[in-house]
Amino acid sequence: MPHLEKVIRDQCQAEFVVRFSKQSFSDFRFMSHHWKVLSSRYVLKRWWLNVRQDHVQLPSGAEMEEYHVMEYPNWTMMLALEAGERMVLVEQYRHGIGRMSLEFPSGMLEKNEKPEIGARREFREETGYEARTIETLGHVSEDPSRHNNYAHAFFSSDVTLQGVPTPDETEELKLVLLYPREVVEAVLSERMVHGLHIGAFYKAVAQGLISVKL
Repeated sequence: MPHLEKVIRDQCQAEFVVRFSKQSFSDFRFMSHHWKVLSSRYVLKRWWLNVRQDHVQLPSGAEMEEYHVMEYPNWTMMLALEAGERMVLVEQYRHGIGRMSLEFPSGMLEKNEKPEIGARREFREETGYEARTIETLGHVSEDPSRHNNYAHAFFSSDVTLQGVPTPDETEELKLVLLYPREVVEAVLSERMVHGLHIGAFYKAVAQGLISVKL
């Protein structure tokens, strides 16, 4: 009997937790999560970056007098497989982390430029390859807490080398071709550390667009 009582008690507790969790989640979904902006001003404005300082009020009534938001342009990245089933990447120095970074070809969108057009342009400029057909991998936020922009990711398995890369004068890029399993190794060894690029890669793997043969 004591054992039966324990089973019944555990089941009742489990049912309470499930009901409470469902109710809490339901309530949470319909709560107002928007912050009220009481005032706003720019502390820095540049062609590629604005730093905005907001005085905000939370739904709870609490206030933060200095909440900083980074306004960046949206940007794109291209994950591509060439004829030999190798992925097309670039390696370049990133001053923010003070080291070389292995990444997929990417870049900021020009004013009023559609993400797909920008992805094709950046891919051609940075690698010399041209993508004939591409598909979207969706878009992700760079930092939902502080940044207002999105990164649009695309995939292509139909690319050909059309010429030499023509990067911007401030870009020093090294073209790198790696098999998908080598990209995984680059992630594990931290040769590749850009979180959004890594996330896009594994999303493409999860969707079956890229096969990793270890």
